[in-house]
Amino acid sequence: MKKDFLMSIIVAALVVFGVKTYYDKKTNNNTQVAVEKESKVSNETSNQVSDENEMLVPGYALGEIPPIAAPEMPDLSVKENPNAKITLDMTQKISAVPGINVTPVKVENGNIVGGDYSIQDGDGEYSDENLTIKRNKDGSGQYTNKVTGVTLQVNAQGEGQYLDEKNKISFQIGADGTGIYKDENNDTTITIGKNNSTYTQGNITIENNGDGSGTYNDKDKDLLIKNDGKGKAIITLKGKTTEVEAKPLEKNEKFPRLKMVPPVPSVEANSLLITLDSGILFDVDKYDVRPEAKRALASLATVLKEADVKAFEVDGHTDSDASDEYNQVLSEKRANAVKDFLTSQGIVAEITIKGYGESRPIASNDTPEGKQKNRRVEIIIPTI
Repeated sequence: MKKDFLMSIIVAALVVFGVKTYYDKKTNNNTQVAVEKESKVSNETSNQVSDENEMLVPGYALGEIPPIAAPEMPDLSVKENPNAKITLDMTQKISAVPGINVTPVKVENGNIVGGDYSIQDGDGEYSDENLTIKRNKDGSGQYTNKVTGVTLQVNAQGEGQYLDEKNKISFQIGADGTGIYKDENNDTTITIGKNNSTYTQGNITIENNGDGSGTYNDKDKDLLIKNDGKGKAIITLKGKTTEVEAKPLEKNEKFPRLKMVPPVPSVEANSLLITLDSGILFDVDKYDVRPEAKRALASLATVLKEADVKAFEVDGHTDSDASDEYNQVLSEKRANAVKDFLTSQGIVAEITIKGYGESRPIASNDTPEGKQKNRRVEIIIPTI
């Protein structure tokens, strides 16, 4: 009896231990399965995020395709004359300022050796060892610059060809804005048709069909995006396809028209001479700028800033009254006064100051009228 009771206790203990072991093992198995499931979900989420990042075009939402921008031909006049972009329009503006006269002149070794050349419309022919220009009144014509490697052929409608041999850039543009742009250094080609356009750079190709639909193909990433133009896009990345909502492509841009041929420069004149009447600028025997003269100088400063003139010279002159030494100092002070005022108006160009006293008269000092002409300040701006 006692032995049977002991055996019952042992059996009961074994049963309890077995049940506990079973449930502990089951719990551990369940926990391991849960961890594995969580890890799997985490990996799948991480992979999904990574895939989405690879599906993106940098800077754009999922499924969006960048627009194709149409580049513009560089401005030849800016490259041609970086120190003097006074155009015919600017010359007319300067001439309209009261108390200021403008004359094209020829300057050699700091001396004016010729002047009073007529300002042309810029049409005609010009040629030297590096530059050839043939320009019609409507701006059409031919331009060749051996130094920059640029050639241009353009008609009055702005269609033609532009080639920059040094930078390996070319435009071939039609009057309707269609054409081809190539940048060989960056392996880039843009073709714009009447309705569609194509952009290629290296292994990336963008096609815009003009109706909101188009494709983006990056061969390096094995990425293809097809936008249907109706709010949907199909993305294929490394053979895996995903459909997403996406904005239609922007409307095609057209090429801007080619710029006209730069005006033919005067063969003789190489500078603009701006003459400021000292009777307007200064009181007799003074070098302080008069208040009414400041308006004229302020207008002149505005035109010079618009033209982005990089450098010019300011010369002071007097009549023959007083001594040579006195007139020399007075002419320098007047030139400096004009320089200081122009600088105060925001002129940042390099300004050279010279005073000539009475040594360079432009009229006789025997009459009051002649003396008035000799009391002057001149600004010389190189144009070639």
